[in-house]
Amino acid sequence: MKSYENLKKQVEDLLARRGGNKADLLRIATTDPDAEKSKFYKFLSGQSIPQGDTLLEWLDRLGFTITPPDEKMEGFTLVRMVEAKAGAGASLETSGRTVGQYAFRDSFMERECLHAEKCVLMRVVGDSMEPLIRDGDTILVDESEAGRVPRDNQITVIGVDDELMVKRLIKIPNGWRLHSENKEKGDVDITGEDLNSLRVYGRVRWFGRVV
Repeated sequence: MKSYENLKKQVEDLLARRGGNKADLLRIATTDPDAEKSKFYKFLSGQSIPQGDTLLEWLDRLGFTITPPDEKMEGFTLVRMVEAKAGAGASLETSGRTVGQYAFRDSFMERECLHAEKCVLMRVVGDSMEPLIRDGDTILVDESEAGRVPRDNQITVIGVDDELMVKRLIKIPNGWRLHSENKEKGDVDITGEDLNSLRVYGRVRWFGRVV
């Protein structure tokens, strides 16, 4: 049942990235949209699970990869997606619960000196890092730098009080500037005693989006 809940969450995320357009997913996933419409929409709403090969065919067309537990795909490394959302602005969604796994090529991980057990994926909410990182994008966060002093001019996932943010950190006298790539959004300077509320969760090493 836990596996189904994880799958349902990932499908819901895919639907959200498509702007909630169920008809768009129906067209991609099915060979006969008119005949499969009712069954597919019930699946999206969580009312029923299709039997036989139907579900596997839908997931394959939607771009999902089914991997047996603990099996490592040859040439790929699995990185977990967490429930937390990084706010390009601010987010109060900070749960570290795993909601899925996504495959990255071993060659990419090795080239960038990344280790799957020290990385997480999370979604971005908000537009303060546009046009570089957009609302709904997925970011790969290197947690090996968690708790360390931030790196100047690096895009970092940070915590300020109870909020989780993704910002470019710029060193300033006596503190750090939380810089927004979006010119319509203001920067925030963290100095003095406020530095005690600043926590580094990791450096953003990759981002991607569905177009």
